[in-house]
Amino acid sequence: MRFCAFALTVASVAAAGCADLGVVSDGTSISVGKPNHGYLLDGARLPDEGEGYTTRDIWIKRDNRYGTDELIDLVTGVSRRMATHVKDVKIVIADLSARGGGGAYDFHRSHQSGRDADFLYYWRDADGKPMEPDAMRVFDARGRAKDGSGITMDVPRTWLLVKELLEAPEAPVQYIFIYEPLAKLLLDHAKAAGASDELLAKARRVLRQPGDSARHDDHMHVRVYCSPEDRAYGCVDIGPMDFDVAHAAGEPGDGAALLRARADRMDLRGWR
Repeated sequence: MRFCAFALTVASVAAAGCADLGVVSDGTSISVGKPNHGYLLDGARLPDEGEGYTTRDIWIKRDNRYGTDELIDLVTGVSRRMATHVKDVKIVIADLSARGGGGAYDFHRSHQSGRDADFLYYWRDADGKPMEPDAMRVFDARGRAKDGSGITMDVPRTWLLVKELLEAPEAPVQYIFIYEPLAKLLLDHAKAAGASDELLAKARRVLRQPGDSARHDDHMHVRVYCSPEDRAYGCVDIGPMDFDVAHAAGEPGDGAALLRARADRMDLRGWR
């Protein structure tokens, strides 16, 4: 059981006060505030290696490996299931959040409240063979690395990863920030592969290029919604919410507005 915060009016103040006393919770994580202005209490650390995923020294040294319990469950669960489809390479996971959340400002405008994680795309080398990413590389609108290496984004496998994220039971994904031409490559492949209209519509809502930050042409930035429990402690979702999530949070108006909106006209400025 989480202690004392529910008895106070302002959830974020309550959580901070409880943190000072060392009795925040029963040990489960709490995401407080917005992704770009918040913090993380009792965050879980993602191991550097796991079933279906790995990381690289640059991100290990930063130690931005922390997230909410739900985010860590999502990363490990998706990676484990992807390993049944992709057996020759692992997913490379870059930054999550700093241990307390806010410290990630050294490298990110968001990643502050434990609900963001960076995934590198699946790659193929110049000969078309699958390869595990060694670092981030910038891709052009055709999915080709701009450094002349001949490396390309593996569109079919990256779509499988996106599909797994969209359908994951561990936590609902609010956004996958990605360079728009790369998102189009994934959606075109998904349609050609027979993805359902419902899945395509959901992917179109979730795959977004931010309007006020890096265009994410070298990795995918995954963000999960606040958990229902964390909303009571001051966790804040930014931007329109999917109907089911908004309804569960007691905000059906936001979900209805999202369903009415044209996906290609949504402005993500300030949401990242």
